[in-house]
Amino acid sequence: MLELGAFYSELDRLYGEPGADVEGFLREALRRARLVRDGRGVASVANELGSVLRLRGELHESEELYDEVLHALEATGADESDVARALVNLGDVYVAQGRNAAAVEAFDRAERMLGDGDANPLELSAICNNRSSAYRGLGRFSDARTDLRRAGRLLDGVPGTEGKRATNAINLAQVLTDEGRIEEAAEVIATALVTYETLGGGRDVHRPHALATAARIAYLRGDYAAAEAHYLKAAEVLRDKLGDAPNADALERRAGEMRALR
Repeated sequence: MLELGAFYSELDRLYGEPGADVEGFLREALRRARLVRDGRGVASVANELGSVLRLRGELHESEELYDEVLHALEATGADESDVARALVNLGDVYVAQGRNAAAVEAFDRAERMLGDGDANPLELSAICNNRSSAYRGLGRFSDARTDLRRAGRLLDGVPGTEGKRATNAINLAQVLTDEGRIEEAAEVIATALVTYETLGGGRDVHRPHALATAARIAYLRGDYAAAEAHYLKAAEVLRDKLGDAPNADALERRAGEMRALR
């Protein structure tokens, strides 16, 4: 059986070590958990591996892993809060795949499981933030902004939520950009970029997303040099965190496109 405390300690150590083989560690841990039919272990490791693959852009396998997580949690009689977190992760994959209606359904189901926002402010703020991305994809910008405002209220007064507030800022900047409110979006994303310079030693997993958002805004403002720099930095941080990945390649291609426009 997987000793979860030791597993997460080693995972944290690897995440803090540039160039570490996080994926290899997770795949081996998952192989062992499956071998001994450790349902809880499978759910924990598959959840972490699914997140890594989603960020790398390997969405099909990530979706399969989150489905496995949900089956394992249901088979072991896990708390609804654990199932809700897995649904949020699956919803994120749906958003990345462009399956926004399915994502909203997953997020709504997760919210019903969590219940009272006063008891679960961090979890529900994450649902609101992530669901706003699905609403964006559906062109429901008002609903997206409503969720983002709610997420902000849920985080009010909660200490240690700088990263979550920065995530909220990324999503708000994207909605404002979609609505054509480019200067407002630029102000919002600038605040998030400052936070991510130091958060997690500059290696927070959401920093590439913030940089890519800033790059798109710079492109729309006609500042192609800044856009190129942001895309290149996003690719650098992503590779430093997760190694070679399709998403890092895509970011570098976008940087090249910005360079050609200068």
